[in-house]
Amino acid sequence: MKAIKVKKFTTVLTSEDYLDVTLYIDKKRILKFALNYRCVLGNKWHQIYRVDNFHGFLHEQRFWRTKEPIPLKVMEEKFSNDKIVEDYTEIIILNFQKYKEYYKKSKESEKR
Repeated sequence: MKAIKVKKFTTVLTSEDYLDVTLYIDKKRILKFALNYRCVLGNKWHQIYRVDNFHGFLHEQRFWRTKEPIPLKVMEEKFSNDKIVEDYTEIIILNFQKYKEYYKKSKESEKR
């Protein structure tokens, strides 16, 4: 019996923006995954957005709002984890700059 493989890699979005991917794979299918967008702001790393299924359910974390997981209403029976990872990777790549702006605005309002 083959062991579950863990694949980790980072996609560079810009010199300050990174998408970290962690996949747990068995028999060429993704069992668990985490997509984590992080960036550098003021010489410090910040977690901005995350999608994963590590808490037993599919959820996102919008760190400009809360650190609490927000359940996603994707019917996992209809969409494989492979498809979910593919779709959310594309969503993050298309929207990371917007997410970064939301995060910066939330940090500015916390200072007031």
